[in-house]
Amino acid sequence: MRGIVRGALGCAAGAVLLAGSGVMAQDLERGRLLHENHCRMCHDSVAYKRSEHIAKNVADVKAQVTRWQTNTGLRWTEDDIDSVTAYVAKQYYKFPLPGEAK
Repeated sequence: MRGIVRGALGCAAGAVLLAGSGVMAQDLERGRLLHENHCRMCHDSVAYKRSEHIAKNVADVKAQVTRWQTNTGLRWTEDDIDSVTAYVAKQYYKFPLPGEAK
């Protein structure tokens, strides 16, 4: 009986991990789309190519995303901010995302 319970728990944990990885991919795609539509016109040309980055970690990236979406009046949801943060942190800064293997 214990083996069956352990096996079921293992399968459930695996399903959660797989579902979680799909959500991350979806969030990165949403982040990419929001970035391309609202940020890229200014930031691709200069911001990510500086030798001295303002952001030193994912939390710094989130602070900048939050700041700029507020300054430009975008009214993004927290999920939108997190999606853009994840995309920019991974794509431009090459920071590992929380929960991602380093």
